[in-house]
Amino acid sequence: MNIKPVSFNIEHPIKIFNRNIINFKDRKQRKILFKRNLYYYLYKNKKNNLLDKRWKIFLDLAIEVKDYLSKKYGNLDVLSVSIFGSALHSEKNDDYDFLAIVRGNEFDNIKINVKLNKKNYSVGISIKGEENFIKGILDKKSHFNEELQTKIINRTSISLPYRHLAILGYGFKENKKIFLNNCYAQVYDLLINTHKTYYLRKPEKEISNKTRARKILSRLFEASKYSHIINPNKEIEKIQREIISLRSRKVYNLKENKELFKEFVKYYNKIAKEI
Repeated sequence: MNIKPVSFNIEHPIKIFNRNIINFKDRKQRKILFKRNLYYYLYKNKKNNLLDKRWKIFLDLAIEVKDYLSKKYGNLDVLSVSIFGSALHSEKNDDYDFLAIVRGNEFDNIKINVKLNKKNYSVGISIKGEENFIKGILDKKSHFNEELQTKIINRTSISLPYRHLAILGYGFKENKKIFLNNCYAQVYDLLINTHKTYYLRKPEKEISNKTRARKILSRLFEASKYSHIINPNKEIEKIQREIISLRSRKVYNLKENKELFKEFVKYYNKIAKEI
């Protein structure tokens, strides 16, 4: 499948923190954070009520994440804990993903199970160092290769205040100019990774068709949000409505979702020609 490449253009060093401590329990501050988030609206002016509905779960899990890191890695100085991913916008998500930014240079991902109010949650924790984002440096001791580290650092550093909902620690600096200049690079990155990981069948990876279908929709939704920020129009809003409609069904259809993926790639390639 032909997907026109768009490269990230980020000149490090950059600033990522405002140096103000988040008080997520404060309703007014939460409202400000919600409104800035990429997923505040599902599309156009249709509000996403999940942010209000789940804020207490987000906070409780974030506290558990920080406590876990303190016990497991006593030497980590946690500067920020934020949540990202489908838990912010999907009723049917089955996991919660957090980013923990720590002082120094760290690059790791772990998965834990957390029990809250007699319910079990699958929680992913992405551990990244402040210097990785600010200076764009890589963690030489990480088991993640340098190419993957670079991609993740690039796409995360510019989208922190929009894609990640800060819950504990410092708030994120907007970096709006850098973000807007790299939106299409974000879209390309999402599409190419989705195509490789979930669209194409990989025998070495045991991913169910249901999971593949769900992940395709989730990634498409995020890509559509970036596209809408840069170029809001009826075509992208139509695609977003289709995504929401498919996600509201009880059963995900991989073939149908792959067709929507091709439709979105066609739209993206048409827009990318003008870049």
